[in-house]
Amino acid sequence: MASKTIIVGPWGGSGGSAWDDGSYTGIREIELSYGDAIGTFNVSYDFNGTPFAGPKYPSKQFSSTTKIELDFPKEFFVSVNGYTDLYPPLGVKRPVIRSLTFKTNQGRTFGPYGEEVGTPFNLPIENGLFVGFTGRTGYILDAIGFHLAHN
Repeated sequence: MASKTIIVGPWGGSGGSAWDDGSYTGIREIELSYGDAIGTFNVSYDFNGTPFAGPKYPSKQFSSTTKIELDFPKEFFVSVNGYTDLYPPLGVKRPVIRSLTFKTNQGRTFGPYGEEVGTPFNLPIENGLFVGFTGRTGYILDAIGFHLAHN
């Protein structure tokens, strides 16, 4: 696991069940489903040079899916941004993750995935790495936070 990490966030609401993947030595791949919000969110991490599939959290499988494959270890995320807002189909009065966009050090942008409505958030990182995720998942991705390590 990565040393000297901090957790930033979460953004989103208090619905669903809390989860925390912990910290690793990097992120290799993210697979997610999306529509008017973010559904499934699964991560493949790096653990000291070996791919490691993070835990799976069951949620809505939207019809649109994507797999973000990084050129690890040369490529890594330098920012994540998104939107949180109420999700009318759930009929609840708490925000969920409506959209996510990822940018890498090699100038690639992945997203936006989902619908860019509500309250925006942005997490740029300099001199560090995204090394893990934390959040809440119920019917969809209710909240997301990030493990960051200094490099």
